[in-house]
Amino acid sequence: MPGRSATDPKVACARLREVMVDPRRFTTDEEVLSGYLEPGARGDGLVAAVYPRSAEDIHQVLDIARTYGLAVYTPIPWGLKPPRPGVVLDYEYMADVKAVDTRNLFLEVEPGVTWEQVLPALAAEGVKIALPAAAHSPYVLESAMERDVVLPACRFSNKQFATFHAVLADGREYRSGSDALPNSVAHWREDGGPNISRVFTGSRNSFGLPTRGFIYLYPEPEERKVVCRGLANRRQACRLAQRAARSEIGTEVVILNRLKARETLGEDPGLATWNVVLGLEGSARLVAHQEKRLGGLASELKLTPKAGGKKLAEAFSESLGRPWYAPPVSFGFYTDFDRVETLCEKAEAALAGARTAQMLIPVKRGASVYVQYDIPGASAEVAKKVKRLLPRLADAGAFFNNPTLSLASHIFAKQPAYLELVKDLKRFMDPEDLLNCGQVVEV
Repeated sequence: MPGRSATDPKVACARLREVMVDPRRFTTDEEVLSGYLEPGARGDGLVAAVYPRSAEDIHQVLDIARTYGLAVYTPIPWGLKPPRPGVVLDYEYMADVKAVDTRNLFLEVEPGVTWEQVLPALAAEGVKIALPAAAHSPYVLESAMERDVVLPACRFSNKQFATFHAVLADGREYRSGSDALPNSVAHWREDGGPNISRVFTGSRNSFGLPTRGFIYLYPEPEERKVVCRGLANRRQACRLAQRAARSEIGTEVVILNRLKARETLGEDPGLATWNVVLGLEGSARLVAHQEKRLGGLASELKLTPKAGGKKLAEAFSESLGRPWYAPPVSFGFYTDFDRVETLCEKAEAALAGARTAQMLIPVKRGASVYVQYDIPGASAEVAKKVKRLLPRLADAGAFFNNPTLSLASHIFAKQPAYLELVKDLKRFMDPEDLLNCGQVVEV
């Protein structure tokens, strides 16, 4: 392509080693590189891994990659399958918490900051963050930009960042929202003019490499109490959870089957077959009213849930204070409550014999629901079943928030105009196909 020299990995690696300076921030070790690859992918797809410390380092990596005809990839949870030789750019060393703004309620982070790193800092300041319910990555900014469903999705949306900064493929810096304005300090998502920030969300860094993000924070409530109600089946649990969500009871409202609850807690302190977990917040009077009202809702629905004991409530309270991760073989989708049983029956028929850990979370006060299936310790055969199942669920009306790989290709094949739009955006913003080339993503 114009502007490229012939691909020469040895010369490119020498230049990359030079600009990284610290030997720990550059490697060509085959064992390390193979850890970034999808199982079964060719080992010669990656020539090196670099670990930048700043946006300036990223600029230099892009310049070298462009000069020597290499692609630039960033790690993805399921592993890379590079369509052409390239270098993997890992944010491990860009892991500074730049600010915890308790006045304006923003967390300013670099892309390498992890949940486990930031939570103690937030607790010390008396603020909290919306935690992911099915994360595949430990990184705060990645979780926000990939629109991971959050545990308090009943109350808060999955758009948990205001603005961000990124380096584009041509080396220019992009700042979203009001951050693009001179001397701006507000971090408004909209600046009153053209805003293409939505292109970046869900794109797996195909349009730019993020360098900083501003994540929403929330003040600690005056009072908080976690309660659990056990029910006999999923249908009953959904009825109670949806009604609670519609009645504005609970910041978190999460439905878990016994296996999912046990996997989450690491123990079984008196779990029911299906468990509805609610995080009640507000003044002491409001929390007491919400708990009383929850009992009234159950009576109105003619349900007799079993109240979880103190040990169970304490276990869930601790669990809701940390991120929840999804295993490698898992999937989640959005639907409405009326269609939960139909779609779940289709999924369970296809996965007959597999142990499924199930979670459902009311979204936007019960207007819709997020359904998550985890298959812990899944065999290769079960993984193939999941891969075959997902297109069928999409055809049946399940909405996948971030489809990738073959599922994305299946969905977008039915939306040719949308797929062409994404391709046009990629050609416009990255004409040399430098960043994470070969991915099919949703924006």
